[in-house]
Amino acid sequence: MADDIFLQCVSRAETTRDMTTFSFRIAGGAPEFSTGPEASDDSHTFAFAPGQFLSLSVEIDGRPIQRCYSISSPPTRPGTLSITVKRVNGGYVSNWLHDNMVEGMMIAATGPLGRFTYTARPAEKYLFISAGSGITPVMSMLRSVTDSESPLDITFVHSARSVDDIPFQEELEDLARSHTNVTLAFAATRMVADELPDWTGHRGRIDRAMLERVCPDLADREVFLCGPGRFRSEVRTSLMAAGASLARIHEESFGFSLPAAEDDSDNGVVVDFSRRARRVRVAPGTTILAAAAAAGVTLPSSCGVGLCGSCKVRKLSGDVVMNHQGGIRPREIDQGKILLCCSEPLSPVVIDY
Repeated sequence: MADDIFLQCVSRAETTRDMTTFSFRIAGGAPEFSTGPEASDDSHTFAFAPGQFLSLSVEIDGRPIQRCYSISSPPTRPGTLSITVKRVNGGYVSNWLHDNMVEGMMIAATGPLGRFTYTARPAEKYLFISAGSGITPVMSMLRSVTDSESPLDITFVHSARSVDDIPFQEELEDLARSHTNVTLAFAATRMVADELPDWTGHRGRIDRAMLERVCPDLADREVFLCGPGRFRSEVRTSLMAAGASLARIHEESFGFSLPAAEDDSDNGVVVDFSRRARRVRVAPGTTILAAAAAAGVTLPSSCGVGLCGSCKVRKLSGDVVMNHQGGIRPREIDQGKILLCCSEPLSPVVIDY
């Protein structure tokens, strides 16, 4: 169950040139988060599963705005929690945090939220794959495993533009050296062939060959995949080509964003809204809701992360991958219902709307 809490920033640290980690202490909120009236009491704790996220509420230009951010710290380190935020063009809240959040400031949050956690998918072996700020829930999970000296077999693959853009690189390499059950691999998508000749990581995008090389038994692992939509779509395709089951690939995506203009092409998957006699094309890595909005089709929506259930519709035919956060029940999924905000089509889809 999610509760309102208040967080006080205790530090901020540059993680990469465009990512910053903000650490907070629990300043109070619901009764279970308080141990007394003293605001300076550092013994407040916050229970969450590694990989879950918070919904932060900030006031910008006189109006409250909410955004979801994964917790990058593990629950094995009580007393504080951290989020790692990437500065992006047009990122209203992310840029505000980078420009304004300093030690001592307070912020309101709701949480914990989310189902993207290895604790919900018990297994002996896992494959974690991330790109960009998608590394944040994965770091929480990896830190939880290593802090507790768990024997779980973890292969962790992260994709970044360059070596300088790899978050937590030194920490990750230390964890891999000190824990024999952790295998680490990096991919640098924009590294040219003669750059850093001693670097042993993968040059280019994560593909099937790279995945099979670093994780030959990937078909036997529970996979946790987090990153931008197109990245997840491409990696999902590579994983399935290498023998991974779609049922064992668990993905995380946040928020509502319109597809780029170049994605509006004839190459997307067709989605028909039967009662409206409207058809949209959904590009790889784009949700049905985002593609519909870009095409001028107005649909019910609220949270954008698969939590509230307001965009629930019945799917008449076709296949989708749906990364919801609890806004739909298993029996509703069995009845053919989906959440438009977090569903990406894998084949032509017809929706009863």
